[in-house]
Amino acid sequence: MHQRQNTIERIATEIVQRQDGFLRHGVQHLKPMKMQDIADTVHVHISTVSRAISGKYIQTPQGIFDMKRFFSGGTMSDAGDMVSQQAVKDTLKKIVDAEDRNNPLSDDDLVEELSKRGVHIARRTVTKYRKALGIDSSSRRRQF
Repeated sequence: MHQRQNTIERIATEIVQRQDGFLRHGVQHLKPMKMQDIADTVHVHISTVSRAISGKYIQTPQGIFDMKRFFSGGTMSDAGDMVSQQAVKDTLKKIVDAEDRNNPLSDDDLVEELSKRGVHIARRTVTKYRKALGIDSSSRRRQF
């Protein structure tokens, strides 16, 4: 029991150290991170990390989050920084929330808007993220 608590504590400590920007400034500063990176640093097997964080939550200044949320892939921005999938989804949501409801942006237009912000992803990725966020297609978002 003591070893389990120690493992969870070491994993949580490493997550907090790596995600300092997110903890201070929010989802736009969430860095892509893989379980293998944490496993290597904490000197445990990746499956141990997966089991240890399963069903565990962490309280942060940004709220309470499932520990699995901190593990995601990312994409390279124009600035040369890695941008997490969560940050891209957050930016996508902000763009859609600010759009003209009489003339909503298509997925191709959303790709272009993200590109202006330094994030280059495919249209099909925008579609996947939009659906994951529960955002309807442009024809369904249109208000008359």
